[in-house]
Amino acid sequence: MIGSDIDRKDAETREEAHDAIEEDADAKQQELQQLRENLKKCEDRADSNFAQLQRLQADFANYKKRTAKETVDSIEYANEELILSLLDVADNFDRALNSVQQNNDVSAVKKGIEMIYQQLWAVLEKENVVLIEAVGEIFDPHRHETVAKVQCDVASDTIVEELQRGYKYKSKVIRPCMVKVAE
Repeated sequence: MIGSDIDRKDAETREEAHDAIEEDADAKQQELQQLRENLKKCEDRADSNFAQLQRLQADFANYKKRTAKETVDSIEYANEELILSLLDVADNFDRALNSVQQNNDVSAVKKGIEMIYQQLWAVLEKENVVLIEAVGEIFDPHRHETVAKVQCDVASDTIVEELQRGYKYKSKVIRPCMVKVAE
């Protein structure tokens, strides 16, 4: 009986080992299945993120193109409002010229031209164009350009005559005054 007990115990041990191996295999199979599911989720998330990245890159490229076009348009049409204001002045000059042909009243024509001149200066002042003062001022090479030096009884480097007006646009001199300066 001892031999049969040993055989039975061997069989039970083998059966328990076999069951343990099967349980371990099932656990490993479940772990493998879970890892596959996690991998699939990660791949799906990566695909989703990649697709989102591609959309964002396309949106950014479109944004860059749109802003570049807006910048070009802005530069190209930046002076549109100024030109429209100057067209009003030009229309008034046309009316004045027609008035000269139809009307021989010099004082009325002169008054019309003065009004147009004031209208032009209103447009220029609105655009921050300023006349540079010259006569009686001390010569400033940043605002004035000397074309001649003359002998006179005023202090040296004083501007005595303006030959051409000078203008500033905002804070920049866009055309210096052409002047005669005392020696």
